[in-house]
Amino acid sequence: MAEDFVSRFVRAGAYKMHYIEAGDGYPLVMVHGGGPGAAGEFGWGHNVGPLGRHGRAIAVDQIGFGLSDKPLDREFSHLFMVDQLAAFIDALCLDELYLTGNSLGAYVAARYALDHPGRVKKLLLVSSGTVATGMGIEMGMTAGMKKLVAYDGTKQGLRNFISGIQHHPERVSEARLEKRWQYAQLPGVPEVQASFLNFFRNRRVNEPQVAQWFDLRQRLPRLDIPMHFIWGRHDVFATPEMADALMQLLPNATFEWFEDSGHVCQNDEPERYNAVASRFFFDR
Repeated sequence: MAEDFVSRFVRAGAYKMHYIEAGDGYPLVMVHGGGPGAAGEFGWGHNVGPLGRHGRAIAVDQIGFGLSDKPLDREFSHLFMVDQLAAFIDALCLDELYLTGNSLGAYVAARYALDHPGRVKKLLLVSSGTVATGMGIEMGMTAGMKKLVAYDGTKQGLRNFISGIQHHPERVSEARLEKRWQYAQLPGVPEVQASFLNFFRNRRVNEPQVAQWFDLRQRLPRLDIPMHFIWGRHDVFATPEMADALMQLLPNATFEWFEDSGHVCQNDEPERYNAVASRFFFDR
């Protein structure tokens, strides 16, 4: 895939953050999900350029991922990620923006929108078991989650993980797989992954104050901006059953199925995602 974006860094609060971007105009910030080697490029590389024709598309490497800093003196939690996304948005001087996020990144995007009323004008969320969990729908050990837990640090292990999130893993080129694997080998990555997994399994549910912060049930159904969900019909990570349950809890949101997608709809069906996002955000 020819790159139709530029790579940049910015100091956001205490940390250096990396992002890719294309275009100019009204900003759309794109927040990737988790997993080994995750980064803005691998989450949104097929989307930044096309959406940059209508506005300023910005795909950030979340703190602890990609080429962004990986501080080892911090616990990696949803709170830390939301706070650092806020620092990133402030560093780019974005007073108002659109937000889209996938999986873990969808939770971070939604939580940012809740915590910063008036700044996010529209919210597009893609296949997120984390949002569902925040709404009280526990995902359990799905087939995709088992592949994440089984990741052993090898390139074949990464290939196996990608087969758990993408319905068409055969479309991932060897060059793209190699680059993502190199990102997964960067210093600090194992420590970040271990810290976040410990938080998600333990402190998120066992400490009342943390559990209260993570919970979305009282606030997300009252979010009063346009909120649209895209979900892959073949998602084995955050299953379609989770989407069905989430629909009942979020009457303020609209939902749309991608019939040929898994967990990363924007990679399985990039042209369709780009068309949906263009209409939703930019009326194009």
